[in-house]
Amino acid sequence: MALHTAQYALVLCVLVCSLSTAMALKCWDCRSDSDPKCADPFDNSTVPITDCRTLGNLEHLPGVRPTMCRKIRQKVNGEWRYFRSCAYMGEPGIQGDERFCLMRTGTYNIFMEYCTCNSKDGCNSAGSLKGNIVLGIVVTCLWSFVHLVRL
Repeated sequence: MALHTAQYALVLCVLVCSLSTAMALKCWDCRSDSDPKCADPFDNSTVPITDCRTLGNLEHLPGVRPTMCRKIRQKVNGEWRYFRSCAYMGEPGIQGDERFCLMRTGTYNIFMEYCTCNSKDGCNSAGSLKGNIVLGIVVTCLWSFVHLVRL
């Protein structure tokens, strides 16, 4: 009986954590050219956090909804600019690993770094984005509990 209860608890916990991440993502929304606190190090004391579900459709992407947060770091002619917002397209990190950002360089002294995440609310605040460590710990603990109950 206890084994079934532990298994149900594990499944319920994973579902709740997954749904809260996917359904209610909130991202920081700012530009460093209008608010210097948007730059790194990030100071969110004057920056709004936006519920991505409340954003409208983009004209050039009909039917596409924002499902991630994005931080863009841009260097143009030696000047750094930062943009944080909800993201409509892309994938979290590089091949799903949010610790890595996509970097691009161009002509005329332009450098851009795109960091995209969906692991937790406000995940576009950090210089290096991390995965959902809490979910991993919870799943590991519950999995261990299930195996201990079997003994």
